[in-house]
Order: sequence, then structure tokens, then C-alpha cells
Amino acid sequence: MRRFTSVFLSFLLFVVLLPHVSSRPAAVPARRSIVGETCNQIARGDPNMDFTFCSQSLRSAAGSDGADLRGLAIISLKLAVANATYAETRAKALLKGDGLSRYYKSCLDACRDVYADAVSDLRDAAGMIRSGRLVDAKVHISAAVDAPVVCEDGFQDGGLASPLTEEDGDLMQLAVIALAIAVRLG
Repeated sequence: MRRFTSVFLSFLLFVVLLPHVSSRPAAVPARRSIVGETCNQIARGDPNMDFTFCSQSLRSAAGSDGADLRGLAIISLKLAVANATYAETRAKALLKGDGLSRYYKSCLDACRDVYADAVSDLRDAAGMIRSGRLVDAKVHISAAVDAPVVCEDGFQDGGLASPLTEEDGDLMQLAVIALAIAVRLG
């Protein structure tokens, strides 16, 4: 009887378990990406936020996938600072153009000024996040979120097409990403 039991168990193992055993190693679950998770949460919470823009922007920065949420906040602020700095430089260059109306120049001046303020606010916010002053950081980031709106409104109020629409859209998205991350920090 023992021999029968032993043969039966061997047969059972061979017939039942062998088809489920693979020669390939078991798949190791992929480490969840903080960038993907964070951008997914932000995009679900804000219908105007583009998940692809968020994830591509954050992943473009070195160290983003290995960062914790605080590090990701700092990275997002650096990206927003770079964008606001570029927008300010572009507004200055556009001001050098010939044949601009007084109103058009005033719009560009206003954009340049709000971009400069946004750069300052975003840099200050990064320092505040590093030091744990999250409420203050969120106030400064919120001010930067308004910069592209102020710029676009000036042109729109005068019935003019803004030459900075792309920069304003990117700055808006980057500042909203930074703000959403800061909110998640506490």
C-alpha cells in the first residue's frame, strides 16, 4: 500500500503540478513608479491636467523615479522655475520687436513681470518645502499658478493673440503639478 501511495503521489505531482511549472523565472513585480502614481492621482483630481505631460515632464528630470514625494515636489518646482525663466526671456525678446503697439508692449511687460514674480515665488517655495513650511510653500506656488492666467488675460482683454500661449500653458501645468504634489505632502 505504501508503494501505491508513493507512486500515486508522484503521478499526482507530475500530472497536476507539472503543467503549471514554467521554465521561465517567475515574473518579479515591477517597482511602482512614484512619477506614474503621482501623475495619475493629479490627473484624476484635475480634469485639466494632462497625465502624459505630467509624467513626461517629471521623468525628464534626473532622479525623479528614485525620489520620494518631497523630492518630486522639489523637482517639479525646478521644472516650473526653468519654464518661467524661459517665458520671461521670451517676453523680453518679444519686447525688442519693431512696430509693436503700446498696448501689445504693455501686455508683454506685464507677462515679463509676472514671470519674474513666478520665478521668485517658485524658488521660495522650494526652500519652504525643504524646511517643512508647506503651508507657506503652497501659497507661493498658488501665486505662480496665476502668472500665466494674468499674461493671457492681458492679450485677451485687448482682443489680441498671445505670442506666449504655449509657454503659459506649460507653466500653468508645471505649477499645478508642483502645487498638487505640495498638497499631498500635507
